[in-house]
Amino acid sequence: MERHWIKNFDALATSDERRDALTILEAGYDAVQTERVIQEYVSVTDNSITIRGRTFDTSGFENIYLVGFGKGACAAVYELYKILNTRLKKSVVIDRAILTTCPSAIDAFVGTHPMPSDQNVRATKVVMGLAEEAGENDLVLVVVAGGGSSLLCSTDEECEQNIRLFEEFERVGAPIRELNTVRKHISELKGGGLAEMLHPATIVGMVFSDIVGGNPEEVASGPTYPDQSTTDDARAILKKYGMEKAFALQETPKDKKYFEKVTNIVLISNEDALKKMAAAAESIGYASVIIETPLYEFPETALAKISEKTAPKSVVFAGGEIQLQVPEDHGTGGRCQFLALEALRTIGSHAVFVAAASDGRDNSDEAGAIVDNGTVERIVEQGIDLAPYRARMDTIPVFQKTGDEITTGPLEANVSDWYFLLTP
Repeated sequence: MERHWIKNFDALATSDERRDALTILEAGYDAVQTERVIQEYVSVTDNSITIRGRTFDTSGFENIYLVGFGKGACAAVYELYKILNTRLKKSVVIDRAILTTCPSAIDAFVGTHPMPSDQNVRATKVVMGLAEEAGENDLVLVVVAGGGSSLLCSTDEECEQNIRLFEEFERVGAPIRELNTVRKHISELKGGGLAEMLHPATIVGMVFSDIVGGNPEEVASGPTYPDQSTTDDARAILKKYGMEKAFALQETPKDKKYFEKVTNIVLISNEDALKKMAAAAESIGYASVIIETPLYEFPETALAKISEKTAPKSVVFAGGEIQLQVPEDHGTGGRCQFLALEALRTIGSHAVFVAAASDGRDNSDEAGAIVDNGTVERIVEQGIDLAPYRARMDTIPVFQKTGDEITTGPLEANVSDWYFLLTP
């Protein structure tokens, strides 16, 4: 690694085990950084572009367009722009933050996340304008990244429905996959809608997957993928939570012609990062176990699945996005920090548990937390009663007091969350 991604690495590395855990986590951050991913998996010659082993002849296209949306999409579009440059007819990107180095030749827009806003709608209209401009003899490269479900928002009506949907699903603790299914059916662009709008151009989707478990069609709610769900499926999910009359649903494109000239390629995923972290663990003497099924359960179940794989001198890895039922009177912090707080109930002697967001923002300015018995001791020494913090899901004050928050700052990457338990 060329640098510490974790800004407070030295302050957190108070034992050999914690230092090992932080070193392993940084291997994950190193693996998913967008600049490195583009440089490793994308190459260009005079007449072709190769994307993670798939080569496309570019000599027959009249124009090449580049569009991107999601967290880290600006960095990806910028890297692609640098290697394609004058070949590009037009480039548009929507991200929650724009690189200061982004040239004016790229139409770059700042949107809001996780809640969409009129900023997102205005930016999405530019993407839709590009889609209308692209023709049958054109190539459109589409960078699809996590967070695109919010950032790509075609109308004010979709924006309003998306906000209500997010708030209601967070209140009832509904899983992300159910959320994305409904999102596809309140949008013109999700669930293959962008592919329909770009038709009959040739489309290559370049996916930065924050969906764990091999379902890249759910990233950003699948704007370039054919959708297998129907309005009936979305309606059944809403009915399950008593919301069936609260949202106006529409069917996603079902005609196969819209996808005949579409190729989607996953550039980087949570699984890729877990493999890199496992290799880093093995290089310093630990056995590694990767839980193949994603953890989308409530914390108690997720932690039990990790614990049952534990063995001496090992690291058990998992990825996902745990399910939470967020109280109305909630505190500050995110899923990773809450899972780390819950891990304190059962953490073994000298074991270290890490939960961290790959984009460096666990619904806060912190990336997550690292905890061990030292954390427990500091809580006892300071007389902290965890019960009210757990009840309000108010994790930041706890970890600020114990000094266990992981700080990276915002990172130009997003492949969901990582969880692992290191046992010496």
